[in-house]
Amino acid sequence: MRGRTMENFYKRLLIIGIAIGVFCSLAVFTVGQRLWTTTMLQRKLLESNICKIICSSELLSNSHMSLSYARQIQGLLPEGIKSDLKGLSLGDAHISFKGEPLPINLVLGTDVNMAELVGLQLINGRYFDPEDVAEHKKVCVLKSNVYDLIAARNAAHIDINGVAYEIVGIVSESENYDKSLGEGDVLVPVSTLYKHIENTSDRSELISQIVFDKQAYSNQQIQHLLQKNARKEGVEISDLKLMPLHYDEFRRNEAYLKEMSKVVGIALLILVIACFNIIYIATASIMDREREIGLHTALGAKHYHICRLIAREVFSCAFRGGLLGTATAAIFNTASNLSSGRFSFSFNVISLMAGLLLATAAGLLTSLFPAAKAAKLDPIAALREE
Repeated sequence: MRGRTMENFYKRLLIIGIAIGVFCSLAVFTVGQRLWTTTMLQRKLLESNICKIICSSELLSNSHMSLSYARQIQGLLPEGIKSDLKGLSLGDAHISFKGEPLPINLVLGTDVNMAELVGLQLINGRYFDPEDVAEHKKVCVLKSNVYDLIAARNAAHIDINGVAYEIVGIVSESENYDKSLGEGDVLVPVSTLYKHIENTSDRSELISQIVFDKQAYSNQQIQHLLQKNARKEGVEISDLKLMPLHYDEFRRNEAYLKEMSKVVGIALLILVIACFNIIYIATASIMDREREIGLHTALGAKHYHICRLIAREVFSCAFRGGLLGTATAAIFNTASNLSSGRFSFSFNVISLMAGLLLATAAGLLTSLFPAAKAAKLDPIAALREE
């Protein structure tokens, strides 16, 4: 009775050990998938030709520029470089359609190249042209999610602070869209932002960044040319910083990679410990059953019969442990993704198959040593023990 109880106890320990091993292996595997895709994204972000210039003073980590100063900086860029400005309204703008408020309040001001530079796809109409900017026209471009709210009523205008603005284009965000531009869903010419919406002079600091396509130039070459041209024109640029357009996203991903790398490291450590524990538990189970195995051998069981008996038992535990570990990993991954609000753990059919394969491999590897040890037991010595 005691022998059967201990046998069941060892089996439960083995199932739990294999479940922990499979869980940790799947954690490494699923996080690894995400780490790989994020690493590839990081490389893509750094290889982009689109850059931005921001103003970063000693007092403020990220301050704004005036329109007149931003125009000067644009003039310092190499000839032929496409650039644009991102201007932000100072306060919440009241945006409505036929008297009904729309659930947005941020207006972005740009020049004519912003859609092309930051990944805005034109769905309908056009983007701003030089005439719109030069004449401070009251025109706007809407993101598709905003236009969908009013499309059913054939909207041709929206009101910003009680003034009608003609809708000249509809755009949507492409996969290359720069999220650092914010949630502004209404875009107007930057000159219009200054003159009509904010009613202020060009010296007001509404410009948060200058966006440009560096083309064949390196960042170092752009920086050198900016400094050279600034000295020639007498323009102060010591507070300006040049960086990739997706720099903010790059930094967020970098922090995420560090965090997930720690998870992988901890999971690998637990996995190694679990593997040793699995082998130890399986071996201890054999040692506790020496008399039973010796009896089988004395009755004529061959070595391969003993090996098959032990391997079958370990495989049975491995299968149940694999199912338990895979189910636990699925629950953990889903809960983690929901709580973090991002797809941190890539658990899918491939992960499920990997879990079952890992359980099979664990059963195979952990059964080899105990089965070989059981086959070498001396039946006479085993039966002598009472």
